[in-house]
Amino acid sequence: MINDATKRNLRRKSSYIDRVQYHEGIPLFSWIDLNLTELCNRKCVFCPRVDDAFYPNQNLHMALPLVEKLAQELQELNYKGAIVLCGFGEPMLHPELVEIVSILGRHHRVELVTNGDKLNASNALRLYDAGLDYFVVSMYDGPHQEAYFKALFSEASLAPETYILRDRWHSEEDDFGLKLTNRAGTINIGHQDPVVRSQPCYYPSYSMTFDWNGDALLCVQDWHKRVKAGNLFAQHIFDIWKSPTMAKYRQRLIKGKRTVAPCSNCNADGTLHGFNHCDAWKSLRQTTAVDANS
Repeated sequence: MINDATKRNLRRKSSYIDRVQYHEGIPLFSWIDLNLTELCNRKCVFCPRVDDAFYPNQNLHMALPLVEKLAQELQELNYKGAIVLCGFGEPMLHPELVEIVSILGRHHRVELVTNGDKLNASNALRLYDAGLDYFVVSMYDGPHQEAYFKALFSEASLAPETYILRDRWHSEEDDFGLKLTNRAGTINIGHQDPVVRSQPCYYPSYSMTFDWNGDALLCVQDWHKRVKAGNLFAQHIFDIWKSPTMAKYRQRLIKGKRTVAPCSNCNADGTLHGFNHCDAWKSLRQTTAVDANS
């Protein structure tokens, strides 16, 4: 079950995620997830990080030259979508977060997803002034945090339109206040949806996920990081987007074929966003087929 904060967040993001932009006749991604760091200061039971043997903390961070390259290539594409700083770690543990926001925020919408533990009025204002458009704060400790964070943003003179507070302090019986997924088969806690291998998924139709080292991952659900479609250090982002690996998974998942790992073990819905992109890819394939037979 999706709670009210999650529903509001989905509706908010849909206004720009589900708009289809084209480049060279190809539907472009509208959502980029950046894993800035392999560090997190929490171990939530519904996250693969709860097991150090599977996902240990590592002092590894995305380098500024990679961020600068990404920003430049997005400008070349006239990218109109969003960039979210989240991934598999806590982005506020990156030592150069303000610089990253400054680089990306010059021309693009940038959002931050954080547990809020390192957030205060001073650094919130610095991030906003650097170009951060939106704060998504997940609260894990209790209802008292809502008043705390509202006061924090008020002290920073940031309006309610610049942030959303998500309640994540609930019990396992309430699915911890979020829409649980098994993170492509890495965890099994709470009331997990079954894996339906005939269910479509639109992640590769509208989103890209980059690891701290530039690896292009299939999606943010794949905590095993099994599938790599390329590397941003070595390739242009648009070349990765139209790569054979992305095309293969995109086509299979649009058709509802979750028969190859990591998708075969994943129970994420994958259709909450990207439905317009899915239609655009289908239309492109139909047009291409007609042209080929002409």
